[in-house]
Amino acid sequence: MSRVFESFGLVLSGGGARGAYEVGVAKYLADQNYIPAAYAGASIGALNASFLGTASTFQAGVKHLEQIWGSIQSNDVVKLNKGLFVFGFLHALFKRSLQSRPELALVNPLLQLAADSSRFFGRLGQVSRLLSDNPLYSNLQKGLLDDGFLRNLLEEELALYRVEHAAPIWISAYASQGTVDDILAYLLSNLGIKDNPDSEYFKLSEIDEKQRLSVILASAAIPVVYGSHIVEGKRYIDGGVGGERTARGNTPLAPLVASGCRQCIVVNLSDGAMFNRHDFPDTVIIEVRPETSIHPDGMLSSLLDFREDRIKDLISMGYSDAERCIGNALLALNLVQDGRRSTLIRDESIRRLENDGFDEMLKKL
Repeated sequence: MSRVFESFGLVLSGGGARGAYEVGVAKYLADQNYIPAAYAGASIGALNASFLGTASTFQAGVKHLEQIWGSIQSNDVVKLNKGLFVFGFLHALFKRSLQSRPELALVNPLLQLAADSSRFFGRLGQVSRLLSDNPLYSNLQKGLLDDGFLRNLLEEELALYRVEHAAPIWISAYASQGTVDDILAYLLSNLGIKDNPDSEYFKLSEIDEKQRLSVILASAAIPVVYGSHIVEGKRYIDGGVGGERTARGNTPLAPLVASGCRQCIVVNLSDGAMFNRHDFPDTVIIEVRPETSIHPDGMLSSLLDFREDRIKDLISMGYSDAERCIGNALLALNLVQDGRRSTLIRDESIRRLENDGFDEMLKKL
């Protein structure tokens, strides 16, 4: 790798079917023999990070992951996840309505005004309690869909037994307060009223081996759609839910930085991610972002689009963007390092000239 970027962490964000883009980024890294020293992932990024981090070699992990993505049957995935995006669809529809119908723009300021009132939050609590008392709530807690397909895939294909000897892997997961409360908190955060709590980060090698699969499944457990998973006595859901306004849950760079990682590559799966690299001023961060829209037909359709040709396009796009972003960034870092090295050599040469006694010899002549 670059002589100034020899050890780095790889952060993989969540984003449904767009996770194929991360495979393309990984392929570029493998082709250049750039091997991550640590991983962190959320939702689909958690799955990708787990496969890459537990492989016998990084190159083998990339090849295996590409095979898995290439073997996905679109009908099976869409059938499994069809309800997954109901909540997101309703929210997207609401946001779009605000843009297309100016008269509805009054709603957002009213919500903001209401947020300043303790009575407003008290009423939210009442709503939550009323919904929680509904007999249907217990079924809602279990999720609309069975995650058996995903569980079987991970049990058959993921080498979790290698975790102790693998590069560190952190998984982002959100401590659930109950389905209704989770949804209300997410809505308030997404509307810019009040940010929801941050996700928590689990280092796979430091939790009980029987809990590791549950952590990964929890990271991908979208509220309502999939049931939560119990980890260390608490219920957890999709890691991308936490800290929604700053994307710290969906882009889990924080645990890598906290562990001492000072160089990271962050892969974003949206056109305008909320992640802010300036929140980590002491870390050298290379971001890989799509050069062209990664969801040209809309956020919802891109999350569901597991068609074979689309997966191939995303992998190709990820590879191309990685080549552009990482290649150019490393070139710039090397130039900066060369400039610093030249400055040090110049200063040392000047110091030696000043102390070589030549001026004293001239005076004697």
